[in-house]
Amino acid sequence: MTLIWLFIIFVTCAVASLVFCGIAGRLFPKFRSGEHKPGTHRTDLPVNGREMKTIELPLVGGPAFTLAMVCVGLGAGYLLNFKQEQWTLLFIGLGATVGFMLVGFIDDWNKVYSKEGLSERTKFAGVFLVSVAAAALYFFLLPGGRESYSPYKDLPLLGALVCNNKHLANVDLPCPVEYGQIAYFGWLIFFMLLTGAIGSITSLSVDFSDGLDGLAGGLVFSSALAFGIIVTGIINPEHSGGIVLEVFAILCAASVLGYLPWNWPSSWAARRKGTAKRRSSIIMGDSGALALGGILAMIAVFSRQESSLYLIGGAFVLEGLSALVQSRLMTRFFRRKLKVLRFANTSAFVPHTEFPLPFLATPLHCHFDLLGWDRRRLVYGAWALGACFALLGVMAGLAPLSWERYLGRILALILASIIWSSGSWSKRYFVGEHPAERTRRRRLALYYGYPYSIMGINLYHLVEIIEASEDVIETPAEDIALWQRMNIFDARSMLGLYCYRAGYYPAALAQWTRIPESNRALRPEISRLLAEVDTRIALEKQETQPMRRDQIMREQEPVLTGNLPPADLPNPHEPVRNEEKIDEHAGEWTPLGVQQTYPHDLSNDNDEGQQQVTAPLRNEQTVASSSNGRSSTLGYVAETHSLVSLSTTSSASSTRWGWLARLLHASSKK
Repeated sequence: MTLIWLFIIFVTCAVASLVFCGIAGRLFPKFRSGEHKPGTHRTDLPVNGREMKTIELPLVGGPAFTLAMVCVGLGAGYLLNFKQEQWTLLFIGLGATVGFMLVGFIDDWNKVYSKEGLSERTKFAGVFLVSVAAAALYFFLLPGGRESYSPYKDLPLLGALVCNNKHLANVDLPCPVEYGQIAYFGWLIFFMLLTGAIGSITSLSVDFSDGLDGLAGGLVFSSALAFGIIVTGIINPEHSGGIVLEVFAILCAASVLGYLPWNWPSSWAARRKGTAKRRSSIIMGDSGALALGGILAMIAVFSRQESSLYLIGGAFVLEGLSALVQSRLMTRFFRRKLKVLRFANTSAFVPHTEFPLPFLATPLHCHFDLLGWDRRRLVYGAWALGACFALLGVMAGLAPLSWERYLGRILALILASIIWSSGSWSKRYFVGEHPAERTRRRRLALYYGYPYSIMGINLYHLVEIIEASEDVIETPAEDIALWQRMNIFDARSMLGLYCYRAGYYPAALAQWTRIPESNRALRPEISRLLAEVDTRIALEKQETQPMRRDQIMREQEPVLTGNLPPADLPNPHEPVRNEEKIDEHAGEWTPLGVQQTYPHDLSNDNDEGQQQVTAPLRNEQTVASSSNGRSSTLGYVAETHSLVSLSTTSSASSTRWGWLARLLHASSKK
C-alpha cells in the first residue's frame, strides 16, 4: 500500500509542478534577468545596447516547483500518517529547501531589478548558513542527529572527539552522544560543518550546471531517482525517517519532471539566429538550482549516504570542480606566478586564454558549447552521463559485497577522468590539409583534437575548410607547422595569413577578427596585416570617397548586452560562416585573375555532409550548396594548360587579324 501512495505522491507533485510553472510563466513574464556577464573570450560590451531581457526567460521555475514540493509534501505527511518525529524531519527538510530557494530568489531579484546578482561570497554564506541551521535543528530535535556514525567515528583523531564509547569505535553501529560529554559538542560542531560544506557545495554545483536549457533539471532527475532507490533500503519500522527521505527523493524528481516541459532543451543559441526555435519558455534561476541542490544534500546527510552523493552526482562534481580548479585556483596562480616566455618581451597584457588551462571555459558544459556543439545534443549527452553516474552510485550503495562497491566507485572515477581529460584533448587545434589522403589540390583546414587515427577512429574533428590551398605554403618551417597542435588564436592567425597570400582578403579578415583584441595585441604582425587588409577592402568598396553627413550619422545595429553565456556571441572556436567572407557591395570575393566560372563534378570532395568548403581556389570557382543549407563556393575547373591554350589561341587570332587590317589600311592610302 505504501508503494501506491508513493506513486500517487509522485504523479501529484509532477502535475502540480507542471501547472504552477505554467501559471508562473503567465503571471510574471517580465521577471527576467538583466545582469551582464562578459564571456571569457570577448571584451565587455557597451551598456547602451539593446536590453538583455529581450532574449532572457522569466526566472520563475524555481519558486513554482518549490511551492509544488512543499504543498504535496505536506499532503504526503497526512496520507502516510506521519508520526511526530517524521513530521519534524519533514519540516526540517522542506524548510531547508525553502531556505535555499530564498537565497537564490534574492539573487534573482537583484538580477532583475538591480541588474547585478549577489556576490559569490554572499551567496556562499547564505547557503552555508541554511545548511548549518538545518543541521542544528536535526541535531537538537531528533535523536538520530545525536548519533555519530561511520566512517567519521572510526577515524584515528576525529573518532576520539565524536565518540566516547571505545567499544563502538570500530563497529558498524552508531555511537550515541549525550550532553556533558566532549563527544556531544565535538559531534555537534563537526556535524554542522559537514552539513554546511555538503549543502553549500552541492547547491552551488547544481547552480553551475544550470547554464543550458534542461541541463540541470535532467541531471537532478536522475540523481533524485537514484537516491530514491538507495533510500528504499532503510524504509523499516526501526528507522522512522526512511519513509520521509523517500518522500523527499520523490518530490525532488517529480517537481523537476513537471518543470522540464517548460524548459526542454533545443539547439537554439542567441549567436545562431534563425537556425533553431527555442523550446524553453521559463528557467529555474538560482532559486530553483539552489533549492534542488539543497534538497539533494539534505537527503544524503540525513540518510548518511554522503559518499553516494558524489558518485550519484558525478556530473555536478565535474561542473563545480572545473569552475573551482580553473577559475579560482589555476587562473589566479598563473596570473601571479606564470611567465609565458613567448610574450616575455612584450608589455601587452597577457589574457588568461593564453595560459595552459584544462578547459576553454568553465563550468564544463561551457567548454563544449564554445566548441560549437549542438546544444540539444550536448544536453542529451549530459543526461546520459548523469544517468551513468547515478547507476554506478546505486551499484556502490546497494551492492552486498565489498568488491562490488569498490568496483562501482572505480568505474565512476574512470568515467569522471575520461570526461575531465576530454577538455585537454579538444582545446588544442591544428591546421592541416584536407583531405589528408589526397595527394594534390588539397585545401587547408582547421581541426581540433589529435592528428591521429586509431583503428579507423579519428581522434580529431574537422572545424572548417578555408579558401587557400596547400600552394600558399612557401617555407619548410610552414610545412612543418602543419599538423602541430596549438591554441585557437595561433591557428586563426595561420589561416588568415594563408588566405591573405591567396588573395582572399575578406576571408583573411574574417579569420583575424575572430581573434579577441587582447590576444591579437600579442601578435603585432597580424594587427599590421589586418590594417592592410582593411585598406585594400576599403579601396575595393571605394569607401575612401567623401561621405555625406547622413551616411556618417546613420544609426548602427544595436548590440546585445546582458547575461549572455560565453558562447552566445561569436567566438574564435566556431567555424567562420560564409556570410562573414562576402563583400556586401560586390558579392562573393573573387581573387585577381579569376574572370570566369567553370562547373565541375563536386562528388569527390564531399566530407560526408558535415563540413562545407566555402570559397574558390586561385583558379577555381563554382557555386554549390552544403548540407546545412548555406551557400558555399567551390569547384574544380578545367586543367590549367587548357586555359593557357585558350588564351594563347585567342591572342594569336587577334594578332593575325590586326596585321591584315593594318596591311589593307596602308594599301588603301596608297
